[in-house]
Amino acid sequence: MAYAATCIALLAVRALAQYPEGSLYSPPISSGYGNWSVAYAKAHAFVCNLTITEKVNLTTQTGTGASYGYSLGIIPRVGFRGLALDDSPTGVRSTDYSSAFTAPLNMAMTWDRDLIYAQAYANGAEHKAKGVNIAYSPVVGPLGRSPESGRIWEGYSPDPYLSGVSFGLTVAGMNAAGTIAVGKHFVLYEQEHFRQVREWNDWHLPNATFNTTEPYSSNADDRTLHELYLWPWYDAVHDGMASVMCSYNQLNNTQACQNNHLLNDILKGEMGFQG
Repeated sequence: MAYAATCIALLAVRALAQYPEGSLYSPPISSGYGNWSVAYAKAHAFVCNLTITEKVNLTTQTGTGASYGYSLGIIPRVGFRGLALDDSPTGVRSTDYSSAFTAPLNMAMTWDRDLIYAQAYANGAEHKAKGVNIAYSPVVGPLGRSPESGRIWEGYSPDPYLSGVSFGLTVAGMNAAGTIAVGKHFVLYEQEHFRQVREWNDWHLPNATFNTTEPYSSNADDRTLHELYLWPWYDAVHDGMASVMCSYNQLNNTQACQNNHLLNDILKGEMGFQG
């Protein structure tokens, strides 16, 4: 026992030496608040019954999304049939006989809560009918700082209150229709340009003078982050958002999907996100 404790202590010292204080990835452990407690209990029992190989298969996404969507692996031993994932905020992507719903930017212009919810429900129902379990929708932000950002139409408004109401209603509507809504992109995703190294360097654009070595960084102070960008996410968490897609870019020079402060301190800590 003493030997094991010494080994653990040495590993801890080594980890702290490699990662300075405050930089460790430390997700808060939750038992599930409110009506999430039942889901957490079921998930705990399910995951504890899996082997390492099965866990890897479950958490590894396949597919490009460009032609046939995405999927998570099946686990026959426990009867898990896998999960189908697909885009998008305006309808099921790359399928036949799919509706093309109104862009979220235009929906927000109606200021009609019932209409926003109704479209979200219809979109969620169509995803479910097509066999999709999880939809990569809705989008909130960008604020439109870059006119060529590429994603302005997918969001609602530069006004955080209007965006928050619309974002939350869309999450609630899609969930009610039987499709898990994924809020995206978390956060400060203001442009498509230079979001991924491979995209821009592999396209071999003529007369290109850049050589991208890492995604761009969106830098913002705490007040800007909370009052303009994070505000709508509180509404979505309150309305039952079960999944979040982090953004492609860096946030204050740390990759958003690896940002401990953003994902753990803010999303899971301040907001109480349970998904």
